[in-house]
Amino acid sequence: MSDTARLKPALMGAAAMILLATPGAAQTPAALSGLQGGVWELRDLGRSGRTPRHICVRNPERLLQIRHAGRACPRRILSQDRDSVTARYECSGSGWGQTTVSVETPRLARIDTQGIHNGSPFHNVYEARRTGDCP
Repeated sequence: MSDTARLKPALMGAAAMILLATPGAAQTPAALSGLQGGVWELRDLGRSGRTPRHICVRNPERLLQIRHAGRACPRRILSQDRDSVTARYECSGSGWGQTTVSVETPRLARIDTQGIHNGSPFHNVYEARRTGDCP
């Protein structure tokens, strides 16, 4: 058996260990882990008088991608601590976004999101409040 053949299993195992040990690789950011699922009301703080949006949040990471909802966009965490997380995501063909979610309680958060959606820039700041259970 050649040296390469003997090293291959060890190298593959080492690569798997590195991927599994990467912080946040497949984990919900700590700040979002305490948020309750359910219907969340998003009140746009920059546009008073506008009717709030309601979204069903089954996974709190949904709050990181408000504008490009429903798309599987690669995301990376830029910063996080106990109470907030900032992530950037790229959606092939429809734009990108960068969002900071600041958690106040398990039922209240502030979302600051900006980026490009279908060629147009956006910037919204929302008060997000859990209002009930998803249907």
